[in-house]
Amino acid sequence: MSYTIDRYEGAKILGCSTRTIDRHISAGKIRSKRVGKKVFLHDEDVQIIKNGGIQEDYIVLGSDGQMVTSHEESNFVRRPVMVDYKQLFDEAQKSIERKDTLIQELSYRAWQAESELKNSISMIEYKKATMLLESSKMHSEEERKNLEEKIGEISQELTQKNITNVLLMILVSVLFVVAVILWFFAL
Repeated sequence: MSYTIDRYEGAKILGCSTRTIDRHISAGKIRSKRVGKKVFLHDEDVQIIKNGGIQEDYIVLGSDGQMVTSHEESNFVRRPVMVDYKQLFDEAQKSIERKDTLIQELSYRAWQAESELKNSISMIEYKKATMLLESSKMHSEEERKNLEEKIGEISQELTQKNITNVLLMILVSVLFVVAVILWFFAL
């Protein structure tokens, strides 16, 4: 598979605009590959569209199973490919219906498993476990509040001790200065 034709060359080959090339790409008529900022087109797809949407290279087998070399010798009639949108729509509808049925079945199985799980634990045990869980949540919340209060008290005590230490340092410094001054005058 080769992607050697860029959009501009493809437009020249097909005699159309690059916008038309973009439409062919989005419609899936031309395979494309992006390399950096450039878009390259599949060579075979461009040639198929250039030939009117019908691929020229094909093999025709005769009634004896041998390959027929010229198309005139065979009873092969070339017809344009037509898409049956109604058939595609019907197939899509059937696929959707199958998937919906599968989803409903899986939902039912999930509900059934959930109800079996609920019924496997007695209601008393379930309520007891729920109550224990709630009480542990409340207990942990109370502990958190108590710890926060203790942290606040300790922080307040630490702040008071720091202030006391600073005041004592100032007092000691003042006393030292006074002692030095008295000693200086005493000499």
